[in-house]
Amino acid sequence: MLLEKLIKKHNWLVRCSIGMCGITTVVTLWWNSILSSIITNVSDGKQLSVKNLLASLAAIILTSVSAYAKTLLCSYTCEQMGHSLRMGYARYLSCLPFSQAEHLSRGEQFSKLQNELSDILNYFNSSLFPLVDDAIRFLITLFWLLKRNAWLTILSNLPVFFIVLYIIWSSKVIGSATKGSQIAKGTMNQYADSLISLFPIIRLYDASKMLLNGYNTACKEWEEKTSKAEKVRARLMSLSGLLTSIPLMLLFLIGGRQVINGVITIGTLYVFLNLSGNVSGIMMNMPGHIAAFRQFLANIQRISPNVMLKKKEGAYEHTY
Repeated sequence: MLLEKLIKKHNWLVRCSIGMCGITTVVTLWWNSILSSIITNVSDGKQLSVKNLLASLAAIILTSVSAYAKTLLCSYTCEQMGHSLRMGYARYLSCLPFSQAEHLSRGEQFSKLQNELSDILNYFNSSLFPLVDDAIRFLITLFWLLKRNAWLTILSNLPVFFIVLYIIWSSKVIGSATKGSQIAKGTMNQYADSLISLFPIIRLYDASKMLLNGYNTACKEWEEKTSKAEKVRARLMSLSGLLTSIPLMLLFLIGGRQVINGVITIGTLYVFLNLSGNVSGIMMNMPGHIAAFRQFLANIQRISPNVMLKKKEGAYEHTY
């Protein structure tokens, strides 16, 4: 698969980016642990020590530095993968024999440049590592919260199972609507390519009105399907956000009762509330993530026969 080959080609950068996501999460948890201790001491009327203040300052600086380094490294990795993909597509076209090149469909190649390749590059830059980062934060944070208070973590996240079922269903609906919009966009681009390439013949036979009507119809269909896909995404994502607020409300109810009974401190409850987004946030964004990833895989499969990746030793590798 093309994605697997791209990851292998940039294996070191991908590993470093994933590792940086994990380091950033660990630093964030360390800062929340310090913050929990400070809140507990203040609520108990205790004075803050110089050690706590220095640790807080160090945690804030490390959090900022790690977040910046993560963004920089992930962006650079995505750009390198996108560059390899662009060059692989150009290499495929330039290496074709003349007998095959002259029979290429310009409309099809134009559509791949405007649709598949463009969407893949956009996914690299906007969705690939945010999804990885969300997953890493979810796993590390969940394990850390279980270690601090397993009972509160389990009870507050019981509704997650039902949220996952909703996510699986909604992602299929969003993916289907997005696919329809993409197909309509491809048809519109093919009409545009025909208008450009056949312009002299169109002028000669006065066929501009006929083709223009077809283009306007395709353009209107694309607009309608895109608008429908965005409305479906907005409705389902809004309901997803509402569902993910249930664990937060359970945290208030169960955690507040534990604070009153002296089971946990107010600092611990604050940390649970502060980190709830790390656990529920990925659930809220998952319908969009899954739909985007399905569209990304479909684009990868369509463009895969037209990409030649360069191996490290200098040879070329055709992907099917």
